[in-house]
Amino acid sequence: MTRRLAGFLLRSAVRRWPAELHDELSREWQAELHVLAERGQRWRMLRFAASLAVSRASEPVVDRPRFDARARRTAATLLLAPPACLVIILASGLLMNIAVNQAFAPAQWLIDAQPSILAVLTAGLAILLARLAYASAVRGARTGPVRTALGIVLPVGLTAVGAEYALNSSTDDLIRVAPALLVWLPGLTLVLHLVGMLAGRGRTRAAWWTGVLCALVLADLAVALMVINQIPGGPETIVDGVAQADTVDRISAPLWLFTSLTDSSFGLPRPTPSEIFLISDLVELQPFFYLACTPYALAYVIGAARPADPVAAPSPVSSRA
Repeated sequence: MTRRLAGFLLRSAVRRWPAELHDELSREWQAELHVLAERGQRWRMLRFAASLAVSRASEPVVDRPRFDARARRTAATLLLAPPACLVIILASGLLMNIAVNQAFAPAQWLIDAQPSILAVLTAGLAILLARLAYASAVRGARTGPVRTALGIVLPVGLTAVGAEYALNSSTDDLIRVAPALLVWLPGLTLVLHLVGMLAGRGRTRAAWWTGVLCALVLADLAVALMVINQIPGGPETIVDGVAQADTVDRISAPLWLFTSLTDSSFGLPRPTPSEIFLISDLVELQPFFYLACTPYALAYVIGAARPADPVAAPSPVSSRA
């Protein structure tokens, strides 16, 4: 009962402040309430909430320069991280070429493993970016799961479209990747929103597992849709030992994401070597872009959703005379 009354008083106090400060104040004050409740200090918790409810809104309960610094850090991270994902792919390609052409003998197995090496390097550098994004999110402005998800996805979408156009210099190629992006971007928004809600409730492990699994299924679906939209299905028609059309059998669709990242059928009869070539040649950058962006997006939304540090909460106005 005391906790509910304190929560009601805090909501009343928050509504007296400008709208742009509501989320920040609510998170900080709720964090302080949580600490006091865990310590069993019910009377002190109620006094804290009451002092905020009766204090004047003009009193300096928030450090505005610190709030502005958080907003700038948030904007910088959200705008710079997607181009950094492209840099990760380019850097991984450069490191792969050095490893294959100079550091090792050019054995055939190593040449065949180039896509797998590129995927491993991309994933490793993406995890490093994710750690930086998480730290930035913890110190950044708190905007709620919906705004955070949109703030991540919109720059990522613009970067993906810009990269495809720059690489192909044709709107026809944008049409080629449009179905995949129209599935991946809205789907990623929903996944990040769900992950942010779980993390905001303190279920960090569930947020990570849910985010990784849903993002994996989403990327696989996006790649499959691109292939289905561009390459006919069904087995090849062979006449006098010559294939009459480029086709990809749909039975192997769940593997296409992993095939495009590794150029492998993993010992299964499908996709065949010719189908692997068609898939990899079609999707090109997209699977690696998904791989580079997903760790950053999940890490940022989880870091932004975690409870605010109690030490950052404003000191209550003393209610004693």
